[in-house]
Amino acid sequence: MLRVRRDSDCLVWTGPLDKDGYGFFYLRRKNRRAHRVAWYDMHGEIPEGMVINHVCRNRACVNAQHLQVVTIRENVLKDSAAVSAINARKTHCKRGHPFDRVYRKSGDRGHQRYCSICEAAKSRRLQAKWRAEDKLKV
Repeated sequence: MLRVRRDSDCLVWTGPLDKDGYGFFYLRRKNRRAHRVAWYDMHGEIPEGMVINHVCRNRACVNAQHLQVVTIRENVLKDSAAVSAINARKTHCKRGHPFDRVYRKSGDRGHQRYCSICEAAKSRRLQAKWRAEDKLKV
């Protein structure tokens, strides 16, 4: 607690921060992230395949009440600036139509959302192009 100060509801780590803004220190011959140690002290082991998410969005916060265990995917999608998170929050295409169709790729966990209006227009453009190319071949 010597390296922590109260800042509104957060307990902010005042010791060294890594390049990503997380507090860290040396414990038992290993560098440890302060928020992970705070979680461990309050709740115990972090389950395999899970990470700690800062609900307060402050990476230097070590308040165990501001931390939650989530999957890596959830962590990326929650309030993230990652491209996948930004795209996941979108509800309409660039022309303002709502995404109303989902295309699931076989063998892949991902999917692609699109609007049926733009997809129909694209299909008409491609068919016209292919017809024009066929006429040129004759």
